[in-house]
Amino acid sequence: MIAVLSAGLWCGWFAWDTEYQYDAATGRMGGPYAVWQGVGAFLCSIVVVWFAYRLLHVAVALLVLPASFTFAWITTAAATDVTGLWMVGAVLLAFGTTVGVAMMLGIAAAVEAAGRKARVSAAASE
Repeated sequence: MIAVLSAGLWCGWFAWDTEYQYDAATGRMGGPYAVWQGVGAFLCSIVVVWFAYRLLHVAVALLVLPASFTFAWITTAAATDVTGLWMVGAVLLAFGTTVGVAMMLGIAAAVEAAGRKARVSAAASE
């Protein structure tokens, strides 16, 4: 379930958007992704990482989340890339998502520890 949710972050927020946009005012090409897509994916990833933290061992979550997101990316990138550079992108994406997931899992552990400490402190003061 966690792997499907992680892969769904790619598919739901990014995979469908393959168009670059031309900004006539600046004369620049942009895209294919918009800022709102990245923000939405990040906010949803907080929920997915929290579920993974609660349901899986941290080491398993650290393997499953980046691997499934990267695999979902590979399925779309490899299909359309004629240069073979999708492999470089996959390595960079795997590294970046692993670092990001590790940070988010660490934050989840810190939040849980702080909540546990607050509950113990509140119980002791009663």
